[in-house]
Order: sequence, then C-alpha cells, then structure tokens
Amino acid sequence: MKKTGSMTVAMSLMMLVLLSLVAAGLQASKVACARTQAVNGIDTGLYSLFSEYDQELLERYHLFFLDGGYGQGTLNMGQMVNQMEYYMEPVLSSGLTKCQILGSGVDGFRIASDGSGKAVEQQMIRYMKGNLGVEGIEHIQNMLTQAADIMNEQEAIQDGGISEAIPEETEPMEGISENNNPLDIIGNIRNNGFLGMVLPVGTTVSQKETDTTTMVSKRTLQTGMGDFPQLEHDTSVLDKIWVQEYILEHMSSYTDGNSEGPLDYEVEYILGGKDSDKSNLSYVVNRLLLIREVSNIAYLYTNGQKRAELEACAAALSFLTLIPEGMTLVQAILAAGWAYVESLADVRTLLSGGKIPLIKDHASWQTQLSNLNARQTGQGTKGLTYEDYLRILFSMSSKEKAVMRSMDIIELNMRQTEGKETFAMDACVDAVSFSFLIQGPEGKQWQAERMYTYDM
Repeated sequence: MKKTGSMTVAMSLMMLVLLSLVAAGLQASKVACARTQAVNGIDTGLYSLFSEYDQELLERYHLFFLDGGYGQGTLNMGQMVNQMEYYMEPVLSSGLTKCQILGSGVDGFRIASDGSGKAVEQQMIRYMKGNLGVEGIEHIQNMLTQAADIMNEQEAIQDGGISEAIPEETEPMEGISENNNPLDIIGNIRNNGFLGMVLPVGTTVSQKETDTTTMVSKRTLQTGMGDFPQLEHDTSVLDKIWVQEYILEHMSSYTDGNSEGPLDYEVEYILGGKDSDKSNLSYVVNRLLLIREVSNIAYLYTNGQKRAELEACAAALSFLTLIPEGMTLVQAILAAGWAYVESLADVRTLLSGGKIPLIKDHASWQTQLSNLNARQTGQGTKGLTYEDYLRILFSMSSKEKAVMRSMDIIELNMRQTEGKETFAMDACVDAVSFSFLIQGPEGKQWQAERMYTYDM
C-alpha cells in the first residue's frame, strides 16, 4: 500500500506540472489567437473602408479614390476613422478571444491633388499602360519625335529667309489690280479674326462658360499629411505621353461634338485653361496656325513653282505701286500672308475631320495667290488629324499643368451628378496610414500601424 501511495503522489505532482504546462499553452494560444484576430480586424477594416471608392469616378475616368469628404467636399478624417472602427468591431468582438479598440487615428494620408496631382497621374499612367500598351505608346512617341524634327527643320528654313528676286527678270502676274490686291486681301483676313475663318461651314462655336477661379488648378486646396516614400515611382520620358493619351481618350474635343458637361471642348480647356469654350478653341486654333504657318512658309521658300508665283505677284504689285525696288520686301510679305491664308484653310480642314501633312506638297496645297478670297476646305486624306496636332501641342506643354486641369474637368463633370454637387478632387483620398491600440484577453495591449493605398 505504501508503495502504491508513493506512486499516486508522484503522478499527482506530474499531473500538476502537465496541467500547468497545458494551462500556459492554452493561455499563450489564446493570446496568439487574439493577436491574429486583431490583425484580421484591422485588415478587414482597411479593405472595407477602401471598398467605398467612388464608383462613378471609377466608371467614368478609371480612377480609384475614396471620397474623404463623404459628399460634403471637405475632408472629414474623423468620419473615416469611425468608418474604419465600424468595420473592425464585428471581427474583434467575435469568438472566445474578444478584443476591443482602445484608440485609433490617422498618421498620414495622400489626396488626389497633392504634388500637382501625382496620385491622379500615377493612376492615369497605370490605366493607359494596361490598355494602350508599350507598342502603341512607342508608335506615338516616334510620331512626335519625327514631328519635332520636321518642325525644327522648317523653322530653320523660315529663319533663312526667301531668295532675293530680280525685278528686271520677272514677268508680273496677270490679274493683279487694285480690286484684286493680295496684300489688301491678306490684311482684311487678318483683321476679321481667325476663329470665324477656320470654322467649317454651317457650324457654330459653343458658348459654354465656367468660373475657372473655383477650379482645382486655381483655388487654394486641401492638402494631405505625412510622407509616403513607398508610393514614389520612377519617372519616364513616356509619362507625359501616357497622360496625354489618357486625356484624349477620356475628354471631349471640338471634333467630338457637344458634350453634356459644363464645357464641350475639354481637351482644348486642358491646353488653354480659359473660362469659355470659345476662348479655349481660339487658344488651340491660334497655336495650330503658328505650326502650320511655319510649315507653309518653308514650302513656299523651297518650292520653285511657288517662288515663281511669289516673284510674279510681287513684281505686279511693285509696278502697281510704282516702287519696283520694293519687290523683295513685297515678296517676303506676300509669302508670310499666303502662308497664313493657307494655314487658315489647313485648320479648317482639321476641324472638319480631315488630315493635313506636316510637310506640304503640290497635292495638299489648297489656296491660290491670284484668288486668296476663295474659301478653301480640302478633304485632307493624308497626313495628321486634329487629334494628332493636339498631341503635338501637348508635347509642348507642361505635364503637371495637364494633370491639374484634367482634375478641373473631372470635378466639373462629377458635380453634374445628383448628390455630388459638392464633389471635390482635393477631398479624394488614395492612401492612408493608420495607427491602432487594441486590447485583448487578460488586458493584453498591442499597437499596430497599417498603410493602405489604391496605388498597388
């Protein structure tokens, strides 16, 4: 009996040790489970919060942003924290290892307009890479590079001037008189305003206007908080082209017809930044005229037949004014004026949906020096389209300015939707850093930091 009793005591002691180990293991498991539950609660809160992205913004512009203003246009980070905790609570309070939130807060956040719209730019580029592809963008880059080289060559030709004419060896052009004086015709055309001269027959300019001082690119903006070095991306020379292609795909231009938004000519606004469709179209047309004038002057200077016409017309005008020694000067003025009238016809063709090559030839030249009053509009089946020329204008402008003005258009159009009248791009969030204090079983407390972003 004594022997049996001694064994029972030993076993009892062993059982106490084992039970202590089991209890310690259970406690450790409970704490580990609670920690995992806390992590799951935080992740669930983050994913659920950011699943509230603005669906219309995504559908219309393929941009992922959370409306941090919750329909009020002003950032409300307190509401964002409340939403986060609301989604976390069911996960934290379930099961045997219940946890609770002792505190949570925002350490930093990035909004759409921070850094000249860096978040928007990155999403534009990401979307276009997935849809246009590298091959497509390289084709556009090659076209723009060739266009830049051609325009530089044409500027050099223009700077070289036109060859001097010899009055004694030039036969005056027939039909030149006081009633058909190309210089007077050119002067009248310039004085009548270029916009009316380039519009296709039967069309009118949109009269829509907006207050640009309240737009994203002009007003004082709300700003984010904190640094997000992990969101920085390597820049590329192609970034600007990705952005311009995004704009051309998502925004309307003159040749697209009227839109339902506050402005019809959205692409022209992004280039011009004026407060009306008419002013923005005038801005773009004026710059297209400048491009076409250089090209047309280069053609007049280098084409033997056109130089002969200029010399003959200059000779006729010199005799008409009885100043033969002024023939060379008249020839240069005629060349500039003729190139301008031809440029008007070029832009009119572009606005009509036709094409105009950067380098003119006999087939693509539209106007006649002996009859500049004739309103020419060619079909233009070869060369660059109006959209291609817009690409050239974008290549000469600032990428950051284009992104900011794109946000102007996006904000204007979003505000046309019922319930989004106060929508603001500078209240849209794409990245937030949170900190949490969670309490688990036995009074255990854990601190955690999490960052979530759509830029992944």
